[in-house]
Amino acid sequence: MNSPVALAAELPYSLRGSIVRSESLAKIDSTQTLAPSFAGWGRLAANSMAHMVEHLFNGVIAVILPLITTSLGLTLAQAGALASARTFMAGAASFPSGLFADLARRRNLLLGLCLGMIGLGSLGLSAASSFPVLLIFMALGGAGGGGFHPQSLAILSAAYREKRAFALGVHDSSANLAEVIGPLALGLLIAFVDWRTALQIWAIPGLVLGVLYALLGAEDSAAAPQRRDYRRALWEDVFKNKTVFSLVAVSTLRAMGQTALSAFLPLYLSLHLKLSAGAAGAYMSLLFFFAGIAPAFVGWISDRMGRKSLIAVFSFLSVAVIVAVPFLAAGPLLATAFAALGALLWALRPVIITAAMEAVPQNLAGSIVAVIFGANMGVSFLAPLMAGVVADAYGLPAALVFISAFPLLAAVMMSLFFKPANPR
Repeated sequence: MNSPVALAAELPYSLRGSIVRSESLAKIDSTQTLAPSFAGWGRLAANSMAHMVEHLFNGVIAVILPLITTSLGLTLAQAGALASARTFMAGAASFPSGLFADLARRRNLLLGLCLGMIGLGSLGLSAASSFPVLLIFMALGGAGGGGFHPQSLAILSAAYREKRAFALGVHDSSANLAEVIGPLALGLLIAFVDWRTALQIWAIPGLVLGVLYALLGAEDSAAAPQRRDYRRALWEDVFKNKTVFSLVAVSTLRAMGQTALSAFLPLYLSLHLKLSAGAAGAYMSLLFFFAGIAPAFVGWISDRMGRKSLIAVFSFLSVAVIVAVPFLAAGPLLATAFAALGALLWALRPVIITAAMEAVPQNLAGSIVAVIFGANMGVSFLAPLMAGVVADAYGLPAALVFISAFPLLAAVMMSLFFKPANPR
């Protein structure tokens, strides 16, 4: 008699009339459940805390990189290379991490390793005195961050199948809050110690939590899947899946809009509205604050409302807010617009990832995360370049209107081409 796991894996394939693929997928379904030590919502709390630690490393770029540049006499090109090394390695590491997230039995060890790499990156930077060494440890931290997401999201997807969007929303909120808290906390720390000591202190959370998660975060899992069957399922259910393709495109367009806005909203506030650095920072902090708290609520809503409607509506609303910004003077209305952007456009990422996970078998959760993050990182850097060309030619308000085209295309694609899949 077939096991329940095998039957669950075979059903979607049988409906499509492909017996061979159903047998293949039955072999590789490695459904994983919570260990007793992470019963209930403890797993979500642990992964969200780990996600905060992963994003705290971003504070190194915002606060410490200028100090390293000045202290070691680096050129601006070298400083840019350090930031690029982190981003490049994060994107490069996401693909093998997605593979391991779907094939490995002990994902807690891999997630703990990623956190440890982030801690070692900070520790190595604190001791570095030359550009090549800085480059190595910045890349190490970036690889840890890029490898973290497929592991963590695949673990949560298996643990909270009925509340995926909510769980991924809480996970995303923790990262966004870390983006706000990290630079502030690190800046405060720098007021009392030098940058090398600050980096040594900053390494502690990653190293400690990495060891704890590796030791205590084990999942109950079945046997590891076979690679041949995994490759077949990856090709059939991810790369040839039109629903997945549409979601990757929607996610990339959303990321392009977010990346461009992150660069050009501060420029608009400072150069066009002539606001002080403090006032401009207050507006951006408001945006990031709502980006931090909104994903959990948006995920909860999407678990009840449905993915397609929510993503399309929130994308269209984001377009309206972005287009309205150039017509608003500094004050309460502009502040409301910035808060709305955080709650609308920024909060969509976990919902899109949830929809993509529901379109593939559970055993491919890590791979779909890797594909989405890889596509986002590999393409979204183009958006600020294009917006910059528009800004030079027509001004910053026109650049903001141009940026609204990205969520608009995402909304149209979601409305016309996305067909919801039955959750796997």
